[in-house]
Amino acid sequence: MIHQQKMLAHGEIRTWELDLEAMSGCAPWSQSRPDLLSREVEQLAEAFPTLLAAVGIPVSTSWVDAAEPLTCPECNDLIVFDRGTRCATCQRPVAPEEETVVGFVGRLPALISARPFAAALKRRTEEMRTRHDPRLELFERSVFEAGGRQYLAPRFGLWFGQSWPHDDPPVMVWPEYFEVLDIPPDHIYVADPYYRLCLYARWREQPARNVLQRRVAPRLLIDLMVADLVALGKLDLALEQLDASLYEVYNMVGDAEAGAPLRRVYNGIVGS
Repeated sequence: MIHQQKMLAHGEIRTWELDLEAMSGCAPWSQSRPDLLSREVEQLAEAFPTLLAAVGIPVSTSWVDAAEPLTCPECNDLIVFDRGTRCATCQRPVAPEEETVVGFVGRLPALISARPFAAALKRRTEEMRTRHDPRLELFERSVFEAGGRQYLAPRFGLWFGQSWPHDDPPVMVWPEYFEVLDIPPDHIYVADPYYRLCLYARWREQPARNVLQRRVAPRLLIDLMVADLVALGKLDLALEQLDASLYEVYNMVGDAEAGAPLRRVYNGIVGS
């Protein structure tokens, strides 16, 4: 039994039992391997307990799989697996569309206290507040404080495609992701208005938990390193010292040995 919970807009925390049968009904690939779906869900819920299992729908692109959450027509919140499929907020039952995918949606936090990016973001949000910039709320919701420390927590969605586990799962970020970081979108596929992160040159079957732990989390850390360099006006210098393009830098994601030169140059410019 897996319980999920979500803090609603007015501060109430709503809890429900994840309806694995309803989730399986939205994932045709699981019909022949129900044990695989339950195992993936259990592993993700254990490793990332704040992520919510949700209904997704394909995003139309010409050449890459992508998806986005199906949302409630009344309150625009996620459709989750709770006594069938229903809105996470108002609990209104919402029937899945004919073509659906399943996945997990939520925020992955990364510590940003004392980073050059954090200082630059503070200046930018103060300027946005002065200008009454409508993007301010999105920026502020991407950051939170806990225990006296500041964290960046961008929205991610990991979706199990119809060919899972034979193909890598689309991992999507929302349109504000690169804007908040103030870095150019790189190593991505555009699935307007989202971006799908390019995480693998060659996919080998593995649990979705590993995708988040070994590819998405390291990707976020490299994005923060790039954001620090941009905040200091030193990105071009770093790339010159690495003798690499930004695209080539992202090929280092998930490879500790290949990432060593980046860490060395970063520490030399920003500090360890």
